[in-house]
Amino acid sequence: MKYFVCFVIFLVYNETRCLCQRPTGIQEVFKWKQIAYDFDGVIYNSSTDYELSATKKDNITDADKFFIQYNNVPIGMEVYRDKVFVTVPRRRHGIPSTLNYVKRSGNKSPALKPYPDTKSRNKFISVYRPRVDVCGRLWMLDTGHLEVPGERKQIQPPAIIVYDLKTDQQLFRYELKSTDLVNERSSAGLTSITVDVDKKSCNDAYAYINDLATEGMVVFSLKSMDSWRFSHRSFVHDDRAMNFTAAGYVINWKDGLFSITLTDPDVNGKRKAIYHPLVSTEEFAIDTEFLKDNKTFLGHNTYIGERGNNTQSGSHDYHAPSRIIFYANVAQDAILCWNIDTEMNPANVAIVAQDHNKLAYISDLKVIDDEVYVLVNQIPKFIYSRFDTNEYNYFIHRYRVFDLILGTACDKAAP
Repeated sequence: MKYFVCFVIFLVYNETRCLCQRPTGIQEVFKWKQIAYDFDGVIYNSSTDYELSATKKDNITDADKFFIQYNNVPIGMEVYRDKVFVTVPRRRHGIPSTLNYVKRSGNKSPALKPYPDTKSRNKFISVYRPRVDVCGRLWMLDTGHLEVPGERKQIQPPAIIVYDLKTDQQLFRYELKSTDLVNERSSAGLTSITVDVDKKSCNDAYAYINDLATEGMVVFSLKSMDSWRFSHRSFVHDDRAMNFTAAGYVINWKDGLFSITLTDPDVNGKRKAIYHPLVSTEEFAIDTEFLKDNKTFLGHNTYIGERGNNTQSGSHDYHAPSRIIFYANVAQDAILCWNIDTEMNPANVAIVAQDHNKLAYISDLKVIDDEVYVLVNQIPKFIYSRFDTNEYNYFIHRYRVFDLILGTACDKAAP
C-alpha cells in the first residue's frame, strides 16, 4: 500500500491530466550558464578566435573562429558509469568539439572534455544523441553536416561510429549509403540512434536511426554491415499538431520521425519498436523482425493511439520493470508516462513532472536503471530570442522512476 500526502488540484492541460502536486524526486546532476571546454588541462571558458597553439591571422571570419561560447548548445546526452556524454552539434560556428564527456563529481558546471581524447575533436562533425548498448559500446550517428543557417555544408558522409567503452577505442565506422538518404537535407535529420542487441550475441546488433528532416528510418545491421531505408506515412509530421508552444515560443517546425524505443523481448525473443514524429500526438509500433528485413515494413506497423492534446514529444525511452515509457513532452515543459499494457488514450497518459523553467524544452531523455535522465536546453529561446548568460540555461536532471509515477495512472497500471 502506498501513502503520500497531496493537495488535490485539478490542473487540466487539455486532455492530459496532472492530478496533484507530488514530490517528483528531482536531482540536479549538472547545470551550465554557458559551455566551457577542457582540452588536456587547457580551459576555454570564454570566446576565443584561436586555439592556444594556432597561428593568428588577420580578418578572421566567424567560420574560422575557434570558440564562440554563446553558440555552444548541448543537445544530447548518455550515461555510462561515472561518465556522462554531452553532445554539441555544429549548428553554428565556433564549436570546438561535438562529442564530449564529463565525470560526476562535486562540480555541477564542469568543462566538457572531447571524447575519446582531444586530438579526436575534429574527427566528428555533428553528433546529436549517442547511445550505450548492453555490450558496453557507445553508438553514435555523425551527420557529417555543418548546419549553420545560410551556410549549410556536408563536410563528410553521415556515418555510424561505435566505440568500445572499456578501451575507448573505435570499433568501426560505417558510412551510410546514398540509398539511405532522400536528398541533401536528409543527413541533418539523423538525430537519434536506437540499438537492438542481446548481450549474448553482441555481433548481431541492429541500429534504428530517425530522419526527421526527410521523414524516414534507416536500419543498420552489424552482422551484414549493410543498411537500408524505410519510408512510411507514420514517419511524417502531422500538420494538425503544428504551431504548439515550447519553452514559451510557438513552434512551426515540420519534424518527422524523432524517437524510437524498444520493448522487452517477448517469449519468442521478439521486440516492438515504438516510435513517433516530433510534430504529432500519435504513437506507432512495429515488430523489429520486420525492420530487420529490408522488404517487409509496409503493412506491418500498427497505430497505437493518441496521447492527447499538447503531447508533442521528442525523445522517449522504456523502463522494463514497470513497463512504462517516459516521454520528453516539449509542448508542456513536462515528462509524460504511459504503461504499454494499457490502451493508449489521454486517460492513460499522465504528466509526471512539469516545470516551465527547469524542463523548458527537454532535448534528450534516457532511462538508466530505475532513473530517468533529461537534458534541458531551452533551444527555442536560442533560435527565436536570446539567452541571458548570467542565468543557468542548460541542465541535466534525474528522477527516480517510482517517485515520478507515484499516484498517477501509470502507477496504478504498473506491476
